[in-house]
Amino acid sequence: MSADTADTSDRHFAADGNIYEADGTVVGTYQLDEHGHLASTSTDEDGDGRVDTVVADTDHNGTFETGVVDTNADGHGETIMMDTDDDGDFDTAAIDTDADGTYETVRTDPDGFA
Repeated sequence: MSADTADTSDRHFAADGNIYEADGTVVGTYQLDEHGHLASTSTDEDGDGRVDTVVADTDHNGTFETGVVDTNADGHGETIMMDTDDDGDFDTAAIDTDADGTYETVRTDPDGFA
């Protein structure tokens, strides 16, 4: 994932399911549920053609239950956050510290992470 903290206010969601920069560059995609609500979005912040972030509302209740971040731009999500009890707070996290595809650290907090 890029460390760039550039202003993203010039981005827009187009009817074709893509997220565009003001210059026309595709920086992500999105999906709507059957009611027209945002179900998931993914971004390619560094422009390398691989997804860097994903958030998803898996049960279509208006809050994101899953977040995945590719922290080292290798095409794999090293950090995962989940709301497993559907209370609106991420309560489970997994981190692949050595990018081998296995999550070495998994933590759960029923009260959610602060």
